Amino acid sequence: MRKTTFAGVAFITLAAAAAGAQESARVAVSPDSKLWIEGTSNLHGWSCKATTLDAAVEIDAAAAAQVTVAPPKALKKVQVKVPVKSIKCGHGGMDDNVYKALKADDTPDISYIMATFEAAPGEAKDSFTLHTIGTLTIAGKENKVSMDVVATRLADGTVKATGVVPIKMTDFGIKPPTAIFGRLKTGDEVKVNFELSVGARAIAAATNGQP
Repeated sequence: MRKTTFAGVAFITLAAAAAGAQESARVAVSPDSKLWIEGTSNLHGWSCKATTLDAAVEIDAAAAAQVTVAPPKALKKVQVKVPVKSIKCGHGGMDDNVYKALKADDTPDISYIMATFEAAPGEAKDSFTLHTIGTLTIAGKENKVSMDVVATRLADGTVKATGVVPIKMTDFGIKPPTAIFGRLKTGDEVKVNFELSVGARAIAAATNGQP
């Protein structure tokens, strides 16, 4: 199975379970979070940034108290969406070609649903790796994918997740986009990078049932 990164949004919210008095809670991703794609071409490297992320995390309240002392067990389900037209490459022509390749008009979102996860053994309570399996949908095509995410709880209560994962566009039936009237041809494999975080106030507000 190929790896991807869109499940990464889930794991930055694990700290919410430490205070979880509810059956489930949704925690907003901090504005300084980042998700970007890097690729190659016959002319030069390129990069596109996702400016919008939408994540819903379902947490098991009964397991919430264990999160601070053991590998996380409170997480039940994760759903993540990235609007295709929120992806910006810094060049209007490249943006349009990316949207066309990803069939943005017919399938406006890239989505990920986590099915299972397992915590890697032998790690500290404030830093852990999760091995996950889920379903990634791009341009209307679904693939089962696996991903490792490193999540860290910072001193101020912020939870941050980071990672870099390669995927192939052709695995999703996508023809690598071109630009500059066909002179620039992108490579099939791209790297999805993320640096995502949730602040302590957002965690508290979500677990206390505040808007």
